Parts: sequence; structure tokens; C-alpha cells
Amino acid sequence: MKRRFAFGALLAVALAPLAGCATRPPAPKGEPPNGTVELNQATTSDTMGGGGKGQVFFGGQAYRFTIGGLGVDGSAIAVIASSGEVYRLGDIAQFPGTYRRMTDPQPVADKVGGLWLRNETGTVLYLRDPPNVRLPLPSGDGVRIVLDR
Repeated sequence: MKRRFAFGALLAVALAPLAGCATRPPAPKGEPPNGTVELNQATTSDTMGGGGKGQVFFGGQAYRFTIGGLGVDGSAIAVIASSGEVYRLGDIAQFPGTYRRMTDPQPVADKVGGLWLRNETGTVLYLRDPPNVRLPLPSGDGVRIVLDR
């Protein structure tokens, strides 16, 4: 009886870290993007002051947004000219928010390099590395996106 209890307790301790895995949504591996995004494609004067501008193309429409950095790496991301894709965006209202680096394995197998970010609604943003530039890899930093009205 003691041996069975000890084995059960050991098994419970070993499997405890995996308990949260069942509730976390799977990475968008193989999912098609819901939209595309462009960051800071305008003149340099538009990106001064630690923030930038961008457009997300979703549902046949273009929506302008402002992006600001949270922390040093987040501020660097906010002013770099880049482009990419948006995943898991069912409604444009899910796009704004605070995006932080994804800690999951690379979500889409055919994407090499770049930066994967996810916001609190689960929207995933993939930004390509600009030519001759590597995007910062923020650990706790992030970016804040606000739709322009």
C-alpha cells in the first residue's frame, strides 16, 4: 500500500508541470494568416519619439495603428520598419493590446527568423527581420498597439 501511494505521489509531482499544457491554446502551426501588417513604412520623422505607426490589413480593409515600446527592446521594435502576418484574429477589436514575445516553439514551421508576439486576446503577430537588421528579442519587454480612430 505504501509503495502504491509513493508511486502515485511521485507520478503526480512529475506530471504537475504538464497540467497547464492542456489549457494553453496550441500554436498556429500551419494556420493561414488572417491579415498582414506593416510597421513604420513612412518617413523617418513619423517614427521619432520611441513609437511608430503601422497598418494592419484585415477583412479587406486597412486599419491604422500606433505602436509604442514597453522597455528598451520594446522601444526598439516600435521604431523598426518591418512587415509580417497576423494570426488568430477573428475581429479587428482583438488586434489592439500589449504584445509580448511568444515563449512557445516557433509557431509556423516555414518561417525562419523574425519575431513572434502574442497579445492578451491570443492574437499572434509575426514580424519579419528587416534587411540587414535583426529584431530585438525582448524577454519581459513588449509593444503596445492602439488602433487609430
